[in-house]
Amino acid sequence: MAHAPRPRLPVGLEPRRRAFSALVAVEGQGLGTQQALRDALDLPTPLEGPDRALVSELVYGVERCRRPLDRWIAAACARGLYQIDLEALTVLRLGAYQLAWLDRVPAFAAVDTATELARQQLPHGRIAFVHGVLRELGRRHAAGDRPTGDEWPAWIGQRLDLLANDLGLDPQAMRDAAGQPAPLYLHAVGGASEAAEAELQEAGVPFEALTVAAVPGVWRSAGGSLFATQAFATRRVIAQDAASAAVVEWLGAKAGDRVADVAAGRGVKSLCLAARGAKVTAIDVGADKLLDAKALCEQAGFPLEAVVVADASQPLDLPARSFDAVLIDAPCTALGTIRRRPEVRHRRRAADLLRLADLQRRILEQAAELCRPGGTLVFATCSFAPEEGPLTVAEFLRDHKEFERDTGDAPWIAPLLDRHGDLRTTPLHDMDAFFATRLKRKK
Repeated sequence: MAHAPRPRLPVGLEPRRRAFSALVAVEGQGLGTQQALRDALDLPTPLEGPDRALVSELVYGVERCRRPLDRWIAAACARGLYQIDLEALTVLRLGAYQLAWLDRVPAFAAVDTATELARQQLPHGRIAFVHGVLRELGRRHAAGDRPTGDEWPAWIGQRLDLLANDLGLDPQAMRDAAGQPAPLYLHAVGGASEAAEAELQEAGVPFEALTVAAVPGVWRSAGGSLFATQAFATRRVIAQDAASAAVVEWLGAKAGDRVADVAAGRGVKSLCLAARGAKVTAIDVGADKLLDAKALCEQAGFPLEAVVVADASQPLDLPARSFDAVLIDAPCTALGTIRRRPEVRHRRRAADLLRLADLQRRILEQAAELCRPGGTLVFATCSFAPEEGPLTVAEFLRDHKEFERDTGDAPWIAPLLDRHGDLRTTPLHDMDAFFATRLKRKK
């Protein structure tokens, strides 16, 4: 397993206690890594500086490397991981991760701080057990023993290899890139990139151009704090992965266009479309999500045309062929977001692919009815699995001759298109792994 060099981080108990809290929330309460980490970093009081960086490193590192870590820990336990409760196992994972991957943290400090964490967080009867396992791991580490084996479940690794082979890329490089932390991208909503650029520069937020494709209004963060700026507070600039932003920009919606945002979620894409002057109808099965979407767009000054609570896999109570553009960000396994949501690799199962692919086909069938003749439909998933994109679209186009691929005339999209004319972003682009196709209704 190849990993990028880790930053030099200080030794201290409080960041480890917060990392423990976040990891228990991820596995024990089902929270996403991002939400659990935000809570741990800011509650009860915000952490700053190196301690904040250490918490992020520990949480994301343990989640990414959990499979090899668990094998290493199991080998040091007489009964493997049998009957080790979540809290004790979390302490062991934190200690083991520091031993194996945080080279600038001395081995004795990794063991000592993990043991002290156990004293604070575990029942008295578990402390000696945890300390004994940590000492054994320390001895193994000193003897050159390290965690081994793939960090990917076999079915995910196979699909990463399929993605690489399909695009003519190196499979091992793809796996390595998918195991690295995701960068932060900035997106100027509504295409107001010059004004946003000046505002970010004035606020002292450094950023840099994208290296693979110049997605309009999108930059890679080079440090600083976007979230403390007025540009972010007013949603003139948002944090959005470049792949997700590329999907919105590729739709090509113009001012005055009627746009259906299907499976709109909490409204990030709806905001980007409404800020361009489009008349956006946001559709989602979750009423709470649509309330958030409505509030987000109103706060930014770009209210939605309408919100519709509906299951988009069923016939929609909207006029057929009445929208100039339809955007479908379909529910999926979210495998493509695995760099920023490492818990996905542990929660998803191969069977989810077939279940969700069936849902995606039904949503595509129903949402396509909204697109007018001459209109544009973009179907996207944040997944690299062929079941959740290429195969779905191939089947749809086979049965719907009234639609055809139409890549549009934007030159920036060319580096992101595969041989079929579909968008395929990957971790080797330093983006989330998205699939999208852009279709035109002929009649």
